[in-house]
Amino acid sequence: MIEGWNDCLPYDKITEDRFESTVFDDPNFEAEGNIVATLGDTIVGLSAAVAREGVAGRDGRGRDHERDFGYIKVLFALDEHREGGVKGILLERALRFLRSRGKKMAKVGQYTGSFLFPGIDERYEEELRFYRESGFEEVDTVEDVALDLTAFQVTEYQVQAQRSAKDMGVTIEPYQPKHLEGMRHFVERLDYPEWFPKGWDLDFARSGGTLVALLGSEVVGWANFHPDPEGGDFGPIAVLEELRGKGIGTCLLLESVLRMKASATPNVTALWANVPFYLKNGWKISRRYTVLQRRLD
Repeated sequence: MIEGWNDCLPYDKITEDRFESTVFDDPNFEAEGNIVATLGDTIVGLSAAVAREGVAGRDGRGRDHERDFGYIKVLFALDEHREGGVKGILLERALRFLRSRGKKMAKVGQYTGSFLFPGIDERYEEELRFYRESGFEEVDTVEDVALDLTAFQVTEYQVQAQRSAKDMGVTIEPYQPKHLEGMRHFVERLDYPEWFPKGWDLDFARSGGTLVALLGSEVVGWANFHPDPEGGDFGPIAVLEELRGKGIGTCLLLESVLRMKASATPNVTALWANVPFYLKNGWKISRRYTVLQRRLD
């Protein structure tokens, strides 16, 4: 299955570990939503769909406006079997599963749980054509952004943000257990259950790097980053709404970038990003995805 995936989805190559952690370990996983197509002993296709139960779902990340949505996380069929209708059958099985769970809309992309990609990469022209011909409409475009750390230099825009934050009395620190109570208050005010589902504080900040922005002893901002010699990841990042636009987010981003650069991370990517914020900080758009949906009634 992994070999077939990597043949069909060259821009989204996957390992067994990542497949298991993102599909099987998704709290919303249901076996009925994951269909494998075989020919003899050969796997020729796969569809993986998620129908988050209720609003929050078992992962606690669902929001009220997502109540009626089910999600197709991935769907592919080997090239030599597409003409035989395998791909269409896999799609119909996925839609049938979502209908059986009471969902009214099927969405490809923007799943706020354990997602594989936030939409269909625009370079997959055949995939986009398949969904359009199957009754899906394009409803949004989302983008990843990236930064080359080998050539990175602090910009004047970022220096100004540091001055602004300092004038306010804001400091940026690595997260420590002593900040947990402050993080709890921050999370309550932020109200982003897709980032902080119930139980988030049980194993908070055990992987990667976590920074907090402090105004006195109050947590007013937060960011995650993950250095890696092959290429790092950044995000999520958030600042309390009433303090946005004052340079705090830029300071969190800058400190994360400098720490990754110091650890010999060559480049960094932020997935499904708030693009204007990153562009102001010198990042560039690296991938563009199309989000599609279709009514199920």
